[in-house]
Amino acid sequence: MKNVVLVALLVFCCALASAQTPFGVKEVLSPYCESKQLPGVVTIIADKDKILQTDTFGFADIEKQRPMTADSFFWIASQSKPITAAAVMILVDEGKLALKEPITKYIPEMAGLKVAAERTPERTVLVPPNKPITLEMLLSHTAGCEFLTPFQMKYGIDSLSLERSLTTYLMTPLKSQPGTAYNYSNIGINIAASAVERASGMPFEDFLAKRLFEPLGMNDTTFFPNDEQMERLVTAYQFDKKEGTLKPCRTPYMTYPFNDRPRRFAEGGGGIFSTPNDLIKFFQMLAGNGEFNGKRILSAAAVKEIQAKHTGDLPNGYGLGVNTNNGVYGHGGALGTDTLINTNNGRVLLYFIQHQGLGKSEEAKKKFYEIGNRP
Repeated sequence: MKNVVLVALLVFCCALASAQTPFGVKEVLSPYCESKQLPGVVTIIADKDKILQTDTFGFADIEKQRPMTADSFFWIASQSKPITAAAVMILVDEGKLALKEPITKYIPEMAGLKVAAERTPERTVLVPPNKPITLEMLLSHTAGCEFLTPFQMKYGIDSLSLERSLTTYLMTPLKSQPGTAYNYSNIGINIAASAVERASGMPFEDFLAKRLFEPLGMNDTTFFPNDEQMERLVTAYQFDKKEGTLKPCRTPYMTYPFNDRPRRFAEGGGGIFSTPNDLIKFFQMLAGNGEFNGKRILSAAAVKEIQAKHTGDLPNGYGLGVNTNNGVYGHGGALGTDTLINTNNGRVLLYFIQHQGLGKSEEAKKKFYEIGNRP
């Protein structure tokens, strides 16, 4: 009997050890930081209900030797786009917005948008759009909008309120007729964010806080970092090929300092800050067909719309605020943050870094995704 108990205990312990066996992320990714090719990285492998594994490597600030953690504070840049799409879909669920209605139904002044039919150094020929722009087009980058306005390029994407930005969008002609081309665009996403403000009667940042961040327990996600969050902010780096070292670099597109609230505004295309521990909850909600920790944020139908391809026959596979291809969808940010949902195996894979340029960061991310998708 004693031997039977020992054997059973041994089997149990082996099963437990097998269940806790790491994915091998550390062995593959830590050398990038140890060799100083990358500053610091956070990875998370999860499913819709739980975190399966978290790994951290390197430093959030090399000079201060501040270790990278899953609560380090990141600018997530264009990972803001799926969050804005989710905000739109909350109101679609409630019947306050519709994807295929003309945007002028919600923002009448957008009737003034024109298409640049011809551009030369001497002149620009403007013509009316040949079909209405819709929220679906805005969220899938097929409305014809430029990436940013000249004002945003010079002064920052967060330098005007969403409402005041509408005027600058009217002064920025469309690159193409609506529905005919894929043009990656913060402008389009921000017009959609303005529709959320108009339909909800709330500032965009308040709507996100009340309808997304608070219900999901995302207490470390914001457009406007406080002083404590600024202490945890990850320094952005880029690799200096000439000197063979990592050097701090300025965060692109944004207005400094980040905690200067009167000079900065919510920007739906790329203005959000968050942590790995926080943002994973948003993507777990999507992986759970709109539900997380017993709280329903979106209908299953809304999540299906987000992940579906909305670019038609165009070669770019883009849904509503997400890249999408063969059951895998998600989005990255300008400094290397990235999160994917693989509907084929139920995995949510998060890779966070603040690194200007691609190179070794993209190589490391690709290896992580290969590991995270193993059976």
